[in-house]
Amino acid sequence: MKMFICKVLCFVILFVGILIPIRYESINVRYISFRLIHSILTLKHSFEQDENRPMLSAEYRAFESLLRVKSESDLIGDPLTVVAKMRSSFGMSHLLPRPSGCYVRKQIFTDDDNKHSVDTYWINMNEKQSDMLLIYYHGGGYMVGNIDSHLGFQCYLSNLFEMNVIHVEYRLTPENPLPLAVDDTVVVYRQLLKESNVLPSKMFVMGDSAGGGLVLLTIQSLLKNKIDMPRGVIVLSPWTDLTLSGQSYIRNNDKEILVKRKTAQWISSYVLGVNRSELSLNNPLVSPLWGSFEGFPSMYINVGTAEILEDDSRQLYQKAKEANVDVTFEEGVHLCHCYPVFYLFYPESQQTLDNIRKWIVDKH
Repeated sequence: MKMFICKVLCFVILFVGILIPIRYESINVRYISFRLIHSILTLKHSFEQDENRPMLSAEYRAFESLLRVKSESDLIGDPLTVVAKMRSSFGMSHLLPRPSGCYVRKQIFTDDDNKHSVDTYWINMNEKQSDMLLIYYHGGGYMVGNIDSHLGFQCYLSNLFEMNVIHVEYRLTPENPLPLAVDDTVVVYRQLLKESNVLPSKMFVMGDSAGGGLVLLTIQSLLKNKIDMPRGVIVLSPWTDLTLSGQSYIRNNDKEILVKRKTAQWISSYVLGVNRSELSLNNPLVSPLWGSFEGFPSMYINVGTAEILEDDSRQLYQKAKEANVDVTFEEGVHLCHCYPVFYLFYPESQQTLDNIRKWIVDKH
């Protein structure tokens, strides 16, 4: 009898060990563990009502519960050491792994004088052919993030939007202070106009958090240099004002589950690096909110109402409207910073990304 029970247990363990990776389409242990805990918490939250936030899904509340136990970064010590620790713990890749069928190809773009080069990665899901292009700038406070952290999300966007995606590996601070990242994105955009077969009218530029701010800085630089505009820009929770002037930095700090005010203050004090003596944080070269939006292409702004950067987006929306920009604003009520990025975990993300897809179709 004991032998029989052991055989049954071994069979069950083997079966589960095979079934779970198939269910989550991954063999990444950290990712599978997170998904399993998320599923258990989702079941728990499905039997519990949140009277103050009845519209939130059980899946989102489970995700929120998981992130609330995450410890904040230790910001004490040498800045470069702190940044190194932040980069090593930036765990986006185990939350959003690269799916099967996503093809990636590296290309290095060089400026006209061959003095400066930028790494980029072409991303295509299931080798779909398209004459449209999404240029993507990742978030991470200008200090962390890379192709590995955002590849899973960009693969999903390639599939959902049915277009090629190009990830720009711009230089990070504090080793490469702002606005050097803008130089990188402008080099890539200008060379794409020269070397690719994609027309500007078929290009969209998208970014999350600091990457969203970088989208705006890039467009402002292109306008200043009279370079053809892309068809549209999409910014998710963009960091538009490095002075942190919005009231939401205080109002939403306790609600925030990803980036606390203290962390934003620390990052903003180091992003300028050696340029601190020459630039202030409200300089339009680093804070796009303080710049002009005249001549901007169509814009889609998305932000959560439970994040410290909420007012960055609201103020951006007002300035864009005042400049007669064709702008769409979507707020995720009670949702966190860059909530659409975590598309694997809750329907609110998928709904917003589908709204963006429809917007792209309409503009294109």
